[in-house]
Amino acid sequence: MAGTVRIGDVTCGPGEIRFGSIHSVYLRDSSVVKIPLIVVNGVKNGPSLWLGSTVHGDEIPGYEVIRRVTREIVDPRSLRGTILGCPVQNPLAYMDSNRLTPQDGININRVFPGNPSGALTERLAYDLFHEGVSKADVVLDFHSNATGAVSFTILRSGGKGHAWDEQWPLARAFGITIAVAEVGHLGLSGMLQDAAIAAGKPALTPEFSGQTFLEEDSVQAGVTGTLNVMKYLDMIDGEIEPQTKVMVIEEPLTDRHHVLADKGGFVQPLVPIGEKVAKGQPVLHVRDFYGDIVDTVTSPTDGWVITYPRTGNHAVSTGDYIVFVFGP
Repeated sequence: MAGTVRIGDVTCGPGEIRFGSIHSVYLRDSSVVKIPLIVVNGVKNGPSLWLGSTVHGDEIPGYEVIRRVTREIVDPRSLRGTILGCPVQNPLAYMDSNRLTPQDGININRVFPGNPSGALTERLAYDLFHEGVSKADVVLDFHSNATGAVSFTILRSGGKGHAWDEQWPLARAFGITIAVAEVGHLGLSGMLQDAAIAAGKPALTPEFSGQTFLEEDSVQAGVTGTLNVMKYLDMIDGEIEPQTKVMVIEEPLTDRHHVLADKGGFVQPLVPIGEKVAKGQPVLHVRDFYGDIVDTVTSPTDGWVITYPRTGNHAVSTGDYIVFVFGP
């Protein structure tokens, strides 16, 4: 028989679902920021699985994945182990629909495992990680790219040991495209996934499409992938199911390029998302207000167009992300 789970202000007995929060930083009106929790505790022993979303406040599809898994699909009476769900991991960024924490402009997914004496976002990261994520055995941190993007799972490379190696079977079970990135590559360090792996916990970062709204096919892929991981971990019964709602590139993608804009203007894609491209092939034009081409961006590698990032209008300034191209 599984035991009682205590996390944040939640106490959840076997066969129960309970709701609460982790109390974290304080704001100028003296109110405390509460990081929401959904705890589903099985009746039999098994691993603890962290399902987190919306570390970036403008990336919400993972919220709906967590809601469906915890509130509609998984019955705690037939669950082995525990789901620790955190539908909004950075409530401050979520309230502002912002990738960054508005109070200090910090990207929380670059400062994990946090600092209890640091800036507001560093302290929020510390509380989220040490009071929440650290209670789990396995971690899924859901993120999202722009509309129509190829959904993919980030694996981290550059280390050795169980937590590093176990990423692969977890990602294969999840079932969407796999993209491998070494810690620090493209400036990606201090991720929640990094901190979890460093703490000995296998962790993945699934990236869905949709970003600020819910694309049904992407959400369904997230639900299927999450349930597949739970089946792999023997938390629930059933066979691992193939992903049928989103495009899946079968070979792992290790040559990742996040291309930045040199010129500013409106973005005109020339290649559909998910299409294969050759190195040097034009993938988009940048046009000025008058319709003239001010720049043509070519693919930096043989690979696939994964997404055309956007913030607000599909336009860019110098230094903005303009296209992601991943190669094998």
